[in-house]
Amino acid sequence: MRVDLTTKPYNLDAEGIKWVKDTITGMSIEEKIGQLFINMGSERTEEYLTGVLNNYHIGGVRYNPGMAEEVYEQNKILQENSKIPLLIAANTEAGGNGACKDGTYVGVEVKIAATNDTKYAYEMGRVSGVEAAAIGCNWSFAPIVDINRNWRNPIIATRT
Repeated sequence: MRVDLTTKPYNLDAEGIKWVKDTITGMSIEEKIGQLFINMGSERTEEYLTGVLNNYHIGGVRYNPGMAEEVYEQNKILQENSKIPLLIAANTEAGGNGACKDGTYVGVEVKIAATNDTKYAYEMGRVSGVEAAAIGCNWSFAPIVDINRNWRNPIIATRT
């Protein structure tokens, strides 16, 4: 199967395509396998973060919540020390607070839906994206598309 890197979602130019091909060609089998894994970071120390990168060659990270400054520093260390840019995930379905503890909480999906006004959904996405990007997150676990089939489920109830 051939992938056209010049079209969505890649939109790469000739230089970008060359970088992708050269990078893949230069990777060991361990590095290629590592790209399949997302690390759930348990520490933010530079020693731990660089160790994970060097030992496992991860493709991305999902971290525990923290203040914006510490999450930014963690993401900076990760990106500066990774041979390949990482996917850095955040749960931004309710606002920027999904990327960091001190981010803006906008509201869970049921609250936004109750307004019956798409501008609030747009603003929630905008705030979430701006705040997550500001601290180095580039992958959002949002929007949530859970289907509410069990009203007793305490998690899904507000996310549908």
